[in-house]
Amino acid sequence: MDEQVINTISQTISKIRAQHGNVHGSQEQQWMEKHVTDLKLKEVVPKLSIIAFHILSAIEDDEQTGIQIAKKLNVTRGGVTRAAKKLIQYDLVRTNQHPDDKKKIYYSLTESGRALALLHDQLHKTIQSTLVNQLTAKYSQDELQTVSHFLTDLYRLEGEL
Repeated sequence: MDEQVINTISQTISKIRAQHGNVHGSQEQQWMEKHVTDLKLKEVVPKLSIIAFHILSAIEDDEQTGIQIAKKLNVTRGGVTRAAKKLIQYDLVRTNQHPDDKKKIYYSLTESGRALALLHDQLHKTIQSTLVNQLTAKYSQDELQTVSHFLTDLYRLEGEL
């Protein structure tokens, strides 16, 4: 019985992961495409990765280096570099160097990038609100705490493999 429940949980998590890697665009991308109003940005959204959207939100408040962004988002520096190149290509992000340290490249938003970052933030607020409302209506605090502990343990165990 326990093994069957664990298998069902693993399959569900695999489905969630696959949904985020969908070649036709993740639900996050599809939501962004549906809600963006600027026609130029509407054309750009399907060409951006999820990491690109997260980079926009990560540098919304202040310019950051690729290393800082990678740490903040828990992704590779190479992933940040690839996504940043696209963001620069579509004039959503610009790069600058500080006069006191010419080695580091800092990323900051353009006005178009800021518009997409704000829309991306709105998406996450909507998701969070929906999850909280629907899950707290269905599950007790103790049940949600158990799920939280379980997922944390699962993440740790997968990392140890």
